[in-house]
Amino acid sequence: MKPKVVVIIVIWNGLEDTLECLRSLLQNEYPNFEIVVVDNGSTDGSAEALREKKFPVRILSASSNLGFTGGNNLGLAEAQRMGARYAFLLNNDTTLEKGAIGALVEAAEAREGAGICAPVMHYFDEPSKIWFAGSRLSLNRAEASHDLSIHPNRLSAPYHTPWVSGCAMLVRMVAVEQIGGFDDRFYLTWEDVDWCVRMRAEGWFVMVVPKARIFHKCARSGSRLKGIRSYYAVRNSLLLASKHAGLGYCSAFVHVMARHLRAALRGRGQVRREIFSTTFEGMRDHFLGRYGARRVSASPSKGQSASDCNDQISAKAREMDAIGADKP
Repeated sequence: MKPKVVVIIVIWNGLEDTLECLRSLLQNEYPNFEIVVVDNGSTDGSAEALREKKFPVRILSASSNLGFTGGNNLGLAEAQRMGARYAFLLNNDTTLEKGAIGALVEAAEAREGAGICAPVMHYFDEPSKIWFAGSRLSLNRAEASHDLSIHPNRLSAPYHTPWVSGCAMLVRMVAVEQIGGFDDRFYLTWEDVDWCVRMRAEGWFVMVVPKARIFHKCARSGSRLKGIRSYYAVRNSLLLASKHAGLGYCSAFVHVMARHLRAALRGRGQVRREIFSTTFEGMRDHFLGRYGARRVSASPSKGQSASDCNDQISAKAREMDAIGADKP
């Protein structure tokens, strides 16, 4: 019998994307998998709709938005209870080819040291174009980027890479038991890089499997980080460097701040002010040890009522609730 795989999909609203993801998943040819949907406090009735449509999924409801890290950690704990050999973490804004899970499991089973195996990821709106097929990492610069020079064909052998996107990754549960789940301090973005660095530090391989392919609606997840991308990018890349760069941390700090200040100077008007503001906010919260969800505060400005101010806070909180976006 094939090893048991538990697919973990963390959702925060986005019902139509979730339904499309599940339909593609249920057409998969792998014979031994179950699906766990972690509802991160959705407000659009996503969990209720899944129950009404009688999708063959197990739904876990979080009391609040636990972020990408907390939602997946909840799912990983459930996968362990279910006796999974592998967990397949999958964004709800993806679809996958019928043989994707089988190809990932086959690659992992062939390599006992494989802790994480990821598919090649294509743009959903441009299926022939690759979004992720490998990565680059410099801890001394706190830089993690997609390696756009890699274009593997489906017959290419699996290969090692520094980190893979949390958008889709098959994880060996024995490795999870050894190193633990995601670091909840990241909450959103850079947690996948940290996890892969920790895996590799314990001797596990992080690999890309060209035979497995998925399609990612990149713009839909990234758009939910508008206005706060710099905050999480600064704070979390500095956290990554503080954990793993050692003596290179000071160099990483200089590079992070320089990158984001240059980005601010390239912007104009409100965009420039927003990048400056969130950059320094992210730096401040890193030094103060304020991690997890971004803390939003506001006070009524001149001529603004308290109720208007509360509406502003609510809007910012909704913006903050993005769960699936990846690094720029």
